[in-house]
Amino acid sequence: MTKIDGPGISVHLEAVTKIYSVSGEELPALRGVSLSIGGGESVAIVGSSGSGKSTLLHLMGLLDRPTSGSLSFGDRRVDTLSATDRAVLRNRSIGFIFQNFQLIPRTSALENVEMPLLYRGLPARERREHARDLLASVGMGDRERHTSSQLSGGQQQRVAIARAIAGSPGLLLADEPTGNLDSRSASTILDLLLSLRDRFKTTLVLVTHDMEVARHLSRTIRVRDGQLEASS
Repeated sequence: MTKIDGPGISVHLEAVTKIYSVSGEELPALRGVSLSIGGGESVAIVGSSGSGKSTLLHLMGLLDRPTSGSLSFGDRRVDTLSATDRAVLRNRSIGFIFQNFQLIPRTSALENVEMPLLYRGLPARERREHARDLLASVGMGDRERHTSSQLSGGQQQRVAIARAIAGSPGLLLADEPTGNLDSRSASTILDLLLSLRDRFKTTLVLVTHDMEVARHLSRTIRVRDGQLEASS
């Protein structure tokens, strides 16, 4: 499984359901969702806790499979791929940004950004130079030797963003990326994400409960009780 070509991956879901089994009880998280996101588009997915928005993001990120329905990137169906092929595709074509940053503790900012490049087998010198360039591009060039405990929340998120774009992904998925930040840091991180989307022409899908954040993206999709409620 190679990298999906194109500057931005288009995502298509057709009649997707996701049902979890908990203690023998079936709990539907998504109920027949059909959705298309164009390559290079910036989309906010909003909804209350438990609405299904994070489940939707996890399916797009190939972290889980639909119970039924189909998921395609461009004209290539991806929900039926083997676990190995999905892992390769995630590494080569998808970048993830999380609310709690998920940086590796006691590891420098530079080493965190290098990690996805290490999995790709890039030579040490090449991946270090690339990681340095990425940190500089998010305003963290002077913090490359700092560990996560030595960085503020906003600085940690900048490092996490640099790591997410290390492989020039065609699809960038952000799960409440400003949720743990003060309003000033959140605004800075949002501006950074949108500028990077414009620069790399990647597709950006951002989950948030904050309509103030959502209004900065080109389209807002509302999810309620596992179904799409509206798109604007």
